[in-house]
Amino acid sequence: MLEAEFTRVTTIDRLLRAQAYDALEQLTHEQMPLQLLGEEALNAARLMKLPATVIYLASLAVENRRNLRQGQVWLAIYQALARSAPSPELAAISPKNPLRQVAGALLQASELDPAALKKCANGMDDWFHAVELAIDHNGFGLVDQMVRELVRRKPDVSDWLRLTKLLFNRHSFIGKAQNIEALGQAYARIRDHLISPLPAVAKVRSRLALFASLCHFVSGNYPASILAAKGATTPDDRIHAVFDTARAQCHAGQLPETIASLDELTALMCAADAAASLNEDIHATEDSEAVAEKQKRVFDPGQASQALVDLQAALSAVGKRAFLVSGTLLGYAREGQILAHDKDIDVGIVGWEDQYEVANALLQSGHFGIDSRRLRGRKAYHIPVMHQATRVSIDIFIYHPEDGMWVTGVESYFGYLQKFAFTPFELKAVSFLGIDFYVPGDVEKNLAENFGNWRQSDPEYISHLQSPSTVDVGGMVYQIVGRLRALEAIRAKKYEKLSRVIQLMERHQGRPGGMRTDTLDLLKGVLDAHQPAEVA
Repeated sequence: MLEAEFTRVTTIDRLLRAQAYDALEQLTHEQMPLQLLGEEALNAARLMKLPATVIYLASLAVENRRNLRQGQVWLAIYQALARSAPSPELAAISPKNPLRQVAGALLQASELDPAALKKCANGMDDWFHAVELAIDHNGFGLVDQMVRELVRRKPDVSDWLRLTKLLFNRHSFIGKAQNIEALGQAYARIRDHLISPLPAVAKVRSRLALFASLCHFVSGNYPASILAAKGATTPDDRIHAVFDTARAQCHAGQLPETIASLDELTALMCAADAAASLNEDIHATEDSEAVAEKQKRVFDPGQASQALVDLQAALSAVGKRAFLVSGTLLGYAREGQILAHDKDIDVGIVGWEDQYEVANALLQSGHFGIDSRRLRGRKAYHIPVMHQATRVSIDIFIYHPEDGMWVTGVESYFGYLQKFAFTPFELKAVSFLGIDFYVPGDVEKNLAENFGNWRQSDPEYISHLQSPSTVDVGGMVYQIVGRLRALEAIRAKKYEKLSRVIQLMERHQGRPGGMRTDTLDLLKGVLDAHQPAEVA
């Protein structure tokens, strides 16, 4: 597996960057008998976008006459890409090799020449390598062009399966690329031409539909995402497809359709053992990287303090003041520290007009990373920020003066905006975690509006469903949030929380989008199945 190569190619890259050539020579000597010059190590370096390591490994292969032709090809391609210019070595590669065509298109930031592509030889290994090269450099349009040419050549089922396997292996390494619409088209095109009665092929076709749906979603083509998801037919894929459909519908503003899809998903999740088959996608109310980061990180109050110090320093430099809100304010008032179960820091600013200056100040400080997609003018209510040194997450909530209240909100990655309204307040300076910070002037009132009886700890409290500050309680967004919390509770096996969600959804059953009795009965059935047995 490629993952087994990641450690050593990363080590080689680090030594190359540090110019630690003696250590690099020793490592190379130790690793040579362990297939260091095999295709897997070179492929891993290409996949991880480590051009210096690719060039190093390809050079070693050429010097040691290991897979000489392919080593020379990769060496010529990556040297040209590193220089951002064609080279005699690249020109020496046969124009009938699709790798040369892709390398030339990448250098020129252009499409492939269809006529030159048609003249390429039929050696499938070269075509597969060319597809990998295009993906590794975000040339997704080139991938679709090559797939179209392969369709014309009519490969057999085994070749389509090999191509699909390499695409799947690379998909999770695409990173933050946003415009991957063409890759989704390539997935759909392969699915249309991967025809076989074999059950294994049916599974691959189902997964291709899921990947195509995801590509369209990331690219913002929600109708195409919904349509592609219909092709996911295996039981496990169907769970993901219904979730992906609901998320795309929510982003498209189709709230009634979102609710219907979530009810379908609830039925699937409540089926025997179905909950165990759904992976982290159910938590896509947040960015997947943010979720993974929060789950693996132990929240450290000392690190949180450093993050707040850097935040305050960056904002003070431009005359801006952030203040503690939500769970961080609750920790300050009730325990004098960050809550033990917290996972991030919550602060607020007043007025959407300041968001660009605040974001610029944080970026210029060099201490923070920001999801710039959240800078959306009047539409911005919530900006996730990452403190680079400690990896502490900070949620900056923007408070909008609206109808005599200060309204903020959660902009979910699932696609909805849920609003919360507070009585306007002045700010006062306090000491928290050994630093000076700001809080609302009337802390108790603000916390009561946010949590109700905030002095009493309630481990099952669901802020987005129970907060007195919630705008339009029982409305369509509320109904969506309730369903998502129920699904999360099932998956996490938190049945007390599921019981709480059921009670809240029953309370608003008569509202538009309210949860139907049959869906509530399914959720209650999950509860009944996990009630502790009575002692005789």
